[in-house]
Amino acid sequence: MKYKIVIVFLVLYSCTINTTKIDNKTPYNSKGFAYIYNDKDFKNNLIKGKLDNSLLQISHSSLKNNALIKIINPKTNESLTLRNFKRIKYPDFYKILITKKVAEKLDIQSDFPLVE
Repeated sequence: MKYKIVIVFLVLYSCTINTTKIDNKTPYNSKGFAYIYNDKDFKNNLIKGKLDNSLLQISHSSLKNNALIKIINPKTNESLTLRNFKRIKYPDFYKILITKKVAEKLDIQSDFPLVE
């Protein structure tokens, strides 16, 4: 008789809803320089992946694929939200890898590419 109560309790406990909260996740926030993609850097092995400069593509080395990333130009307050195309390794000094089309859309200077 005691075993039946334990079995019923285990069945009821295993049928409960998982109560994890998505709200506890904190968004990734960073300020720094953006690396503007160039095919020569890929050929010289400075970058480990390839992007298409004619498309709006971005890459981050630590965020997972298809994660939404909002890029803000702090000088003009223009913003653009794109999905992380794929993880590509680039120099550690830079925060994100962007294509020339993204830099043109946000009016980011190529000599001082500061983004948020």
